[in-house]
Formats: sequence, structure tokens, C-alpha cells
Amino acid sequence: MLNGYPGPENPSRLDRILDYLSLNRYLDDGRCFMFMSEPAAMEDILRVHTQEYVDSVVQCISQSRKSPGKDTYLCEGSFEVLLEAAGAVIRAGDVVACGACDHSFALVRPPGHHAGATTSGGFCIFNNSAILARFLKHSYGTQKIAILNIDAHASDGTHAIFSGDPQVLCISVHQDPSNFYPYNGFIRDIGIRPALGLSINMEMPPRSGNTEYAILFEEIIEEVLKDFKPDIVILECGFDAYYKEPLSQLDLTVDGYYHIIGLLASRWKVVCLLEGGYHEDIGMLSAVVLDGLMGRRTIPDEVDQIDLLASRHVNTRREFHEKLSRLKFVLSPYWNIGKPRLCKVGDAI
Repeated sequence: MLNGYPGPENPSRLDRILDYLSLNRYLDDGRCFMFMSEPAAMEDILRVHTQEYVDSVVQCISQSRKSPGKDTYLCEGSFEVLLEAAGAVIRAGDVVACGACDHSFALVRPPGHHAGATTSGGFCIFNNSAILARFLKHSYGTQKIAILNIDAHASDGTHAIFSGDPQVLCISVHQDPSNFYPYNGFIRDIGIRPALGLSINMEMPPRSGNTEYAILFEEIIEEVLKDFKPDIVILECGFDAYYKEPLSQLDLTVDGYYHIIGLLASRWKVVCLLEGGYHEDIGMLSAVVLDGLMGRRTIPDEVDQIDLLASRHVNTRREFHEKLSRLKFVLSPYWNIGKPRLCKVGDAI
């Protein structure tokens, strides 16, 4: 059982979001709709997770003192909640894939990006983005899917699932994992054949903020996505890269989230999935995401960027540019990011 249950990942996260959206009348202007969903079927789960792993989750639920993995907990009713969450994610992808919506945002918990095919961790049991990607391939024949993680913690489970899949591009932008959970997701990790170059990890130095993220997106992520030409982008939308987050040391603000969401939504079909974020502004940031998806701005950024920059370590920008240069070097054989590509994505070098 997680020490201090219910811990930071608990039902109050969704309560804060729904309360904020209701108070600010986000469903009242006809531009944003709420869709109902059904629980995921077991076949949806088993496209990603093994039967043995699913059975172990069920066993843990029946034995309340048994945890399925580090920093994860289950209780009576958890399996139904997991299926409801996966079903909501599938519905969010379905309405975009069928053309009912341009973009969508699945407000679900628990998060999923640390869960592998046979493993849990970091509050994650089932990998929602992987379940959605496999659903889209199965139900719509979607050829190219990009999964982009902006949670402060590396999307290690998602990358492990798709590390050898040449039809799924996985990008994770997260705090430097050298001394930070999950302690993997390094720049050198680029996938395996036949999908070399399709796993991309950026180690953001502590106190990286809006400017560093904007540079990274402009110089690498946009170029990779334009080159890959995804049919749909699944965004693992973690709010723990926010400057108020107690569990990480990154400095995105409202403007930073607006920029990322607006940029993606202006170019691709986007399905956002709620991942981490354990601070008081999670409701407001969810509204920021919806505004970004709808191409409007209603929430001002009240952070003084000059003060924020002045308060951080002087080495942050230098470390960021060193890591950015290293990432460009590692990816340059596979992607058009400044010089001719030496080989096709998926090939060995």
C-alpha cells in the first residue's frame, strides 16, 4: 500500500478539475462538449498488457495489503475504475478519429505512462495511451501515431511498449532522470530495430521553463512531427512540469502550456490524456488545455517571468543547450533537424 494513502494521486484531482470547469462554465458556450463513455473491454486491455499481468492486478485487489509495484496502490473497486478510465480514453480517441471532434481531452485517473506490458509503477497500472494507440490501429487502421509526453516524469512504460514499433513515434520531454523518478528515459535511448530513432527522450534540467520548452519544440519536436506526419497525436498531458508542482523541479507556467497545446492543435489532431500533476492549479491548467485545443485564450499568466528566471540556477540554460545539442546529434541520422539524414528511421547506423 502506498505510504500516506490516499497520497497525491487520489480522487480530489478530478474533483478540482470538474469544479473549475463547472464554475467557469466551460460546457455552456457550445464549443466544448462532454461525451459519455463505456468501460473498456478486456480485449482493449489485452492488446497492450499480458493476461498474466491483468490477473496479478486482480489478485492484488483481492489482497488489499499487496501492491502491484512501486508507488502504486489498489483497493476494492479499482479494477472497475481502471476499465472506466481506459474506456474514457478510447472514447476520446474515437470521437476524434471518426471526425466528431477536432481534438479531445480525457480527464481520467489513475495516470498510465509508467505502466509497461507487464509492470506498474509511479501510480500507473494500465497504460492508457498505449491502449488508445492499439485501439486506433485495430478499429480505424490508423497508420502513424505520435505519443508525446510532457509529464515531468519520463514516459518509460509507453516507450518500452513501442520501442520496436515503426508506426508509433514516442517523444518524452521530462526532468533529467539522472536523480529523478523513473531514473530512465535518457537522450541515448532511441528505440530498437526496426524503430531506431522513433523513441526520443529529452532530459530537461531542473528549473527549465517556458523558454527552454519553446526552443525544444521549435528546433526538434515540430520538425520531427512534420517529418513523421502522424495521423493523430496522443498527448500524455502531465501538469507536474508546472512551477508550483511539489514533486518536480520544472517551471512551466500558463503561457508554457498554452504554447505547447496551441502549437499541436493548430497542426494535428490531438487527443490529450490527463497524467500527473498534484498541485492546487490542476483545474485551471485543464481549462488552459481546453482553451489551447479550441484556439482561444481566456486565462492570463500571472507569473512574472523575469522574477522566475532570476530565481533559478545560473547553469540551467547552459545545461539545457548542452543537452539539446546532444539530442540533435543523436537524432540527426534519422530526422531532418538541421542537416541531411544519413539513413531512414528504423535503420541501424
